[in-house]
Amino acid sequence: MHTEGFPETFFMPYPRFAALILLLGCLASTPVLAQAGSDLFPVRQGGKFGYMSTGGKVVIAPQFDFADRFSDGVAPVIIGRKYGYINPAGKFVINPQFDYAWHFNGGIAMILQENQFGYINKQGAIVVKPQFDSASKEFRDGLALVKIGGPFGKWGFINTQGKYEINPQYAAALEFSSGMAAVKVDKTWGYVNKTGTFVVPASFDNARSFADGFAAVQINGKWGFIDTTGKLQINVQFEDAREFRDGVAAVQFKTKWGYVDKRGKYVVNPQYDAVSNHFSDGLAQVLVKDTETWGYIDKKGNMVIAPTFQQTTSFTEGTAAVRSAGKWGFISKTGKFLVNPIFDDAEPFSAGIAAVEVKEKWGYIDKTGKYIWALSK
Repeated sequence: MHTEGFPETFFMPYPRFAALILLLGCLASTPVLAQAGSDLFPVRQGGKFGYMSTGGKVVIAPQFDFADRFSDGVAPVIIGRKYGYINPAGKFVINPQFDYAWHFNGGIAMILQENQFGYINKQGAIVVKPQFDSASKEFRDGLALVKIGGPFGKWGFINTQGKYEINPQYAAALEFSSGMAAVKVDKTWGYVNKTGTFVVPASFDNARSFADGFAAVQINGKWGFIDTTGKLQINVQFEDAREFRDGVAAVQFKTKWGYVDKRGKYVVNPQYDAVSNHFSDGLAQVLVKDTETWGYIDKKGNMVIAPTFQQTTSFTEGTAAVRSAGKWGFISKTGKFLVNPIFDDAEPFSAGIAAVEVKEKWGYIDKTGKYIWALSK
């Protein structure tokens, strides 16, 4: 879920619908990396969770009350009501002890203890004591965004040793990107560097993170784009604007959405009622309000897959999950169904398999639609 202004703290109590959360989480849109455990997927059997290989073979016997995907060679699992971490052999490398635990990234993971956020290393040692009311789940540019002082507290930035590099002082802030972070002072936004020095003065009504050398900013209710020096490169004129990626950004002009390049020229004229933030595999999702259906365009604006779907996802591994006549299936980049729409829910393919749901039971299929893991609850 995309949010602006405040980072997600990702707090989640013990999962009530563990199977659903599990399968949504393990098949995130990020491509699976070639690292330890990346070819293992959580499965549920007899009320317990374990892991299977991409071929559907049980590799780690079901024994956990909940299990999530591997990252950085370890995976968070639950025993009782506590989180710990296992390696790809199914052995605990960090014993269950945390109220909640997130994926490792760069050797550090966020944990929750008694409603306070902190960070641990892969040996299970606490490197930053749980003390924050909210926090970003990972370090970016070597810094994590943290909040103290309750609901109306202030945001600051710490290093991986837990030392404040920028003291809590901001009403709102975004994580670092390209060596800068958007921060809110009183009612205006600007950008600071890693020492907390303003490199772009706080003069904007709203702001988004830098990407591709540009950041979207709002002035007097309209959005435009600045460069890293703070110079306005694309004049404020849009009702909304998203981050640049691969040289294009989604923008809303009046009531319609399109895409602009870094010169501010439309590469896709504003004509759609909604669009995906970015292109994926060269295609973007677009909504046609007249029919309330989604289709796909290329970067020249050509409609390459007709808008006939109720819901769509981005293309990954040459396929996309789409909803048609109330059911989910999978299409190729030609728009033809590779797997017919017969599922109540589905997630994009990752490592050649996808999670699918039928009547509240989840399983995994390959790209031919064959079940690798039978539906189970």
